[in-house]
Amino acid sequence: MTRRSSFRATALMFALLLLPGGTAAAAVKWDYYLFVGITHPIGQYAKEFAEEVKKRTNGVLEIVVRPAGELPYKATEVVRVTGQGQVQLSDGYQGFIAGDNKIGALPGLPFLVTTAPELKRTMEVLEPYVVKEMDKFGTTILFWYTWPEQNVWGRGEPITTIAGFKGRKIRATSPEQTEMLRRFGAIPVTFTTPEVPAAAQRGAMEGILTAGFNLLGAKWYEFTEWGFLGDIHIGGPSYIIVNRKALESLPPDVRRVLQMVAREFHERMLREIPAREEQDRKTLETAHKIRLLRPAPAEVDKGRKLMEPYWGEWAQARGPEAVEALQKVRKILGR
Repeated sequence: MTRRSSFRATALMFALLLLPGGTAAAAVKWDYYLFVGITHPIGQYAKEFAEEVKKRTNGVLEIVVRPAGELPYKATEVVRVTGQGQVQLSDGYQGFIAGDNKIGALPGLPFLVTTAPELKRTMEVLEPYVVKEMDKFGTTILFWYTWPEQNVWGRGEPITTIAGFKGRKIRATSPEQTEMLRRFGAIPVTFTTPEVPAAAQRGAMEGILTAGFNLLGAKWYEFTEWGFLGDIHIGGPSYIIVNRKALESLPPDVRRVLQMVAREFHERMLREIPAREEQDRKTLETAHKIRLLRPAPAEVDKGRKLMEPYWGEWAQARGPEAVEALQKVRKILGR
């Protein structure tokens, strides 16, 4: 044996790690795309997820978290990027990936699914449709989580009614939000996440649709004065997308551990993130002097009535499966 071949053999031996149960498997490294920074709460969840997978596979599966800006991909491209194997895991927010997974954006229809418990019931009927669309790109869902309720946070004259939206420049994160803003008479604008602070400072936008959880995590409170808390829609799901071939190529023991950790994080994030919203709003109000404005129930009803015709139009434009999925969701929610 030559010195070089001896070195290769030794390297290979060290790359073979023992899984629980005694099964040897070659070490695997995956890239995990995020659209937020690593210090953001969602970035911290991703980091903990990767660490837990590495620990419980005894280092066989190493997931490298790639926060916003580290890779040259857009949040709107992650379904294709993951399917092509440029990354093996990605976080795909329903509004961002609506171009490639149309049915997956259904929970983002304004005033349809408004709470985390409603989303959990919705996903029981919706997930098979989403998985079917993911399959076209060579991807599937490892798990999903949700951001809290989406509201309008802004500066300048506060919005307190639906009529108050008229003429205001508000950043949307999905086609569904854009349509709502148009129907309310607002001016929808689009900026990538890194562009938001500068856009706010130069007056290119007066408000943004997001959650207090994100406003605090992204430090967008620095240019925010008030929040219109109409709970327009729940902020999810955000799908953790996995390259199907990469998943299937994992040794069975490794795959089972990955899926087990994924289930645990699904339950944990679904429990913890919505619960944080109330506390985060209090922090925004007390520490950052942001006014929290809760519209009258009649204003919320007005918003829902204005958007209800759009739900059907949205589904019709996306085909019979979207129509069927919407009917099922409306039935279980009583809307």
